[in-house]
Amino acid sequence: MPSNRIHTEVLGTEPSLTPDVAAPVGSGPLVSFACSGLDVRWDPSFQSLLELTEACDVPVQCSCRTGVCHNCETAPIAGTVHYQLDPVDPPATGNVLTCCSQPDANMVIDL
Repeated sequence: MPSNRIHTEVLGTEPSLTPDVAAPVGSGPLVSFACSGLDVRWDPSFQSLLELTEACDVPVQCSCRTGVCHNCETAPIAGTVHYQLDPVDPPATGNVLTCCSQPDANMVIDL
């Protein structure tokens, strides 16, 4: 087979293609994304944890932004949140809806 018809791929751990993701810089509580390994300070310019999550390019699902769909529901590993507006349908006990919550203090989220 001619060498120009052979395709190879290297699979495995490589350095990130975007090691310096332009994470927002706030002065509020520290929000740690456990799965993504990213620690950022909350900035009150965000309306919700979901907006911060999206700004940090952390994968998260969302279909509403009012606490209806529960696609953004996650378990905080540490810390608590408050809701600017109560979600239409509250999350399961111990979980938070990132689409309509804000951190009360430093927290770790399972994202």
